[in-house]
Amino acid sequence: MDEDAATFAARLKHRAHTYGFLTCLLLVASSIVGDAGGPLFSWLWPLMIIGGLITLFLAVYLRFDAALFRYIASHEDETEGCRAVDDILARMHLRKRPKATRPLHARMAGTNRLLMKLHLAFAAFLALFAALTAYGVWTA
Repeated sequence: MDEDAATFAARLKHRAHTYGFLTCLLLVASSIVGDAGGPLFSWLWPLMIIGGLITLFLAVYLRFDAALFRYIASHEDETEGCRAVDDILARMHLRKRPKATRPLHARMAGTNRLLMKLHLAFAAFLALFAALTAYGVWTA
């Protein structure tokens, strides 16, 4: 799959917004289910909140990467865009300036690994939400 930076950025933005919205929605729903309460719920609910915050952090990180890929796409040459992103990250003190500029496909591969981490974090968060909801319904 040979994807350009603009298409990749749009896909990342959509995923980040979707996962962020669903996570926020489920966090609010868990508060409603939490009224049923119980000892297990009071122990697992903080774990679910932490899982939700991790998922939200990864979604924001993915959205930041989408903005960087969009910036790369705004340049005529993708190598020049990658150099410009390296310069921005160095000036923001987020990364050291590399000796050699990473190509676009290497950056996409790294972001796909981040996307996989987001999928796993959301799956764990969703499993905790399902367990807590089932427990809340069962004990009600």
